[in-house]
Amino acid sequence: MRRITLTILVLLSLSACRKVPIETLLPEAIGVPPSLQTTFEASGLRIVRLDSAQQHRLQVQVAPVRYQHAMYTVSIPGEVYPAPGLMAQVSTPIDGRIARLYVYEGQRVRRGQVLLELESLSFAELVSAFLQAQAEEAYLERQVARLRQLVAEQLTPRSTLDQTEAAYRRAQARRQAAEVRLRALGITPETAQQRWGRPLLPLRAPIDGYVDQHQVELGQAVSAHQPLMAVVDPSRVHIRGFLAPDDALGLQPGDSVTLVLRMPDSLTLNARVYTINPALDPESRAVVVNILADTHQGWPRPGQNVRLWIRLRTPRPVYVVPLAALTYDGRQAIVFVQQAPGTYEVRPVTVWRTDVTQAFLLDGIREGERVAVHPVFSLKALMRYAEFAEE
Repeated sequence: MRRITLTILVLLSLSACRKVPIETLLPEAIGVPPSLQTTFEASGLRIVRLDSAQQHRLQVQVAPVRYQHAMYTVSIPGEVYPAPGLMAQVSTPIDGRIARLYVYEGQRVRRGQVLLELESLSFAELVSAFLQAQAEEAYLERQVARLRQLVAEQLTPRSTLDQTEAAYRRAQARRQAAEVRLRALGITPETAQQRWGRPLLPLRAPIDGYVDQHQVELGQAVSAHQPLMAVVDPSRVHIRGFLAPDDALGLQPGDSVTLVLRMPDSLTLNARVYTINPALDPESRAVVVNILADTHQGWPRPGQNVRLWIRLRTPRPVYVVPLAALTYDGRQAIVFVQQAPGTYEVRPVTVWRTDVTQAFLLDGIREGERVAVHPVFSLKALMRYAEFAEE
């Protein structure tokens, strides 16, 4: 009797929440009429039966079971980085001292724009070595031309010409080597001529973007390969998403992704999966999904964490029912399968996963069957009441 009393209180609560008249849920007398009993068939099936009045009042709604490769949505975390080729480190190629600074953090720069100038004796020595090699090459080139004429007139021995040509080729090699060293610093031969007497090496922006991570000050001594600043183009970003290995089975490059920024008016961006890492991330033990996305109004920014919504396809066909059809009897997932109008079988099922609108089941039902989707809680309450009453 205590169980019956508790169940009546539960049904009263359900009635108040769902605005269902309590008389549709409870029998008129203390005894439980057959129409409300959960009966056990010879095969062991649990059946909930409603009479015509209860059917009219509850207005049970049903939906068909589908068996198919289904699409579902998962929400995963993501970390934002600059897109490949849109972030560049600016470092000094040679020892020196910061003589001039032209830009600061947050400032927009264009490719080729001078960011700073480096005063360097090593740079001056490279320029000097190049100019000397260039002058020697030019002198020996003239000597070779003159000696060839003299040899042709038999006024000079051939050996003299051979020696001069060898010296010319050595000078040519020294000039080329000195030019390569200068070009590695971003200096052309024409610029080297202009820089003679001014040992200031200009460092230029390698890409369009904004100055970030400004790490030096005017007059600071720096060593070769020391990072000075970074230039970032935020128009496009690389996002690393972290997906559960089971979900990654149905993911392919090119699948769609939605980025969502929660705010009074939610901002969304559509993107595509670019690549999928072959091994799990050692820290999160998740599959890393690489996504390239154009930014909008400066969002998202490198260094930011975002939420990603990815549409996935089940790796095998599954039974698909509305999420509203799924409920639990203790820890066992169940659905109410319609056998006839007013007759519903309580069917245990195995759940693979759910999303915001659907449940994906592995077994327990068949394609084409119809399951109750409303009011499932009322059917469950009637099932519990009848079982307690039978005890």
